[in-house]
Amino acid sequence: MKIPVIAFLGYLYQGDYSIPIKLADELKAKGLDVLDLSLGAMKAADILRILSPNKLIILTADKKGKKELRIYKPDDIENKISTWIDVISSMSAYYMDINSFLKVAKSLDVLPEDTTIIECEVELDEGIQLSEWGKECLELMKKKIIEYLGDYPTFSQG
Repeated sequence: MKIPVIAFLGYLYQGDYSIPIKLADELKAKGLDVLDLSLGAMKAADILRILSPNKLIILTADKKGKKELRIYKPDDIENKISTWIDVISSMSAYYMDINSFLKVAKSLDVLPEDTTIIECEVELDEGIQLSEWGKECLELMKKKIIEYLGDYPTFSQG
């Protein structure tokens, strides 16, 4: 059984937005390959097009108003062409946030059907430190990814 592709979207030096980066560094130290999608939505989608993974886990952080760790599957889009036009006209193809990435990846049909997003709520959005909630959410995210990967015999928690 092959480990799913693990990727992250994050912002360095922007408080809790850096949670996915910090966790990616820890996962890399355990020997896991972690893909940085913090390149802008279009470039990140192009990387996925090239890799063409069957399973994808995206680690991210966003401000949505409720202090929680969210785990969800991306929604389908109804009309790929109108979504693509919206992406191009709004310049969001160059943004690095999860919503812009999902719009681009789905409109270009490069997002695997088996995609899971693990997302921390952002409380502090500037500086190099995490908020107390950010530290807690980092640990929750870490436990969730280890729990998820524990099902794969090639993953070692050591």
